[in-house]
Amino acid sequence: MSLSTTVSAKESASAFRPAQGPPIERRAKLSAEDFFREYAVQNRPVVITDAMKDWPALSKWTPQFFADAYPEKTVKFRDKSELPMSTFIKKVQNSTPESPAPYWTNAPVLEHFPELMADIHADLPCFKPNWAGRHFLHPGMRSTLKRGAMIEIYIGGNGGAFPVVHWDGLSTHAFLMQVYGRKRYYVWSPEDSACMYPHGEPPNLSPVRDVENPDLEKYPLFAKACLTTFVLEPGEVLFVPSRWWHTAKMLTPSITLSINTLNTSNWKNFTEDMTRNGGKAAKLVKGAYLASSRLWNQLRDIAS
Repeated sequence: MSLSTTVSAKESASAFRPAQGPPIERRAKLSAEDFFREYAVQNRPVVITDAMKDWPALSKWTPQFFADAYPEKTVKFRDKSELPMSTFIKKVQNSTPESPAPYWTNAPVLEHFPELMADIHADLPCFKPNWAGRHFLHPGMRSTLKRGAMIEIYIGGNGGAFPVVHWDGLSTHAFLMQVYGRKRYYVWSPEDSACMYPHGEPPNLSPVRDVENPDLEKYPLFAKACLTTFVLEPGEVLFVPSRWWHTAKMLTPSITLSINTLNTSNWKNFTEDMTRNGGKAAKLVKGAYLASSRLWNQLRDIAS
């Protein structure tokens, strides 16, 4: 973490200049083996520029497509409000930074649009192996991971933003696939976690809301966190490794997909999250179960 650029809490929000993190690499023709070795195991983010090149969704999925194909479908938002799809898409198309449309997030495609699964390739080589979609005896772990391993859709308009700076639950890796429009991402290394004022259990949420104009009187250390920001274009896949902080803001009407993955490269962090709470005996039992689960999954990978 670099401390070379700091901002006094007395300075105005408009003068905020975050410390700069390294640029995210952009790669094409990246084999599954090279991706796993160079990025997953090293816990380094990367933008894969050509992983979605054969997806029918790239030429088919637009906001207007969803308005025309599903005009009466009810869209439910995080604040419990609801809109018909046709009304929601109008808001998306008219969205501005001053008056952004609601943001529809984390909706499983298989549940909402099962007929559209043929338009995407949910088994990209870089997703494999993904233990999150496998069977676990622990019911809470099984249900949480099964949901994370599903492809989810996000639709929003210009000026809309993901509501929280976070890293993905249970220290899973995240893949973010841009289908339509352009989205600006904000990414911070796990090394900067102390500057993100983590709270909650597990501590994967930051209370800092406006990352471009943060309240530095309340969160002065945030000025020391090294920010990397970039735009994800249609057809590109962003790999956000385990415990990397991130959030996003839409620059145009936008359609994005996501999936979470778990394997040997992030199993240590996952185990720490799973054994964080409880008494000594409970932690020992969980730890033993997770060690055996890791071995079972590794053997399954070899067999396949």
